[in-house]
Amino acid sequence: MYNYLLNVTASNKNATFNDEIIEAIKDACAEANSSTNSNRYGRNFSFVSKLDNRTIQLRLKSDTPIIATRTISSITRALLRICSHEKLEPLKYNGSLLAATVVEEYEEGAEMYNNLQPHEIVQAVIEIFFGQASLGNKDKQIAKDSANRIKEIVTNYKASTQNH
Repeated sequence: MYNYLLNVTASNKNATFNDEIIEAIKDACAEANSSTNSNRYGRNFSFVSKLDNRTIQLRLKSDTPIIATRTISSITRALLRICSHEKLEPLKYNGSLLAATVVEEYEEGAEMYNNLQPHEIVQAVIEIFFGQASLGNKDKQIAKDSANRIKEIVTNYKASTQNH
């Protein structure tokens, strides 16, 4: 799952997001999520927060990597379907309603590590046991916990193979 955090502004840089427009954008997220395109490609929009009067944050999750700023058109189309044009007029500039920039992008979970090669696994194990000196406190604790789990797996493996 690919995860994108978008800062969204009105295309008209002088426009602000009032409570009514923010509620409409929340509704547009739900509307966009139910579209054929979103369902087909596993995309999901959600409202995160209002940063200031001119900027809101939306989260976009997608099953595949995408150009996240282009997907804002889904929200725009949904807004046009559910809102009166008079409400949206202050946001418009040059025929566009919203503009987005990606402020955070990452692949969720361990899925991105599912296909590690054996040499990469060995390399990671060596880092866990011998690379802790250069780590911060939180990462050291993660490495120690991982080392303990590896020790437990190896101990169980050795015990199981010794009995045969």
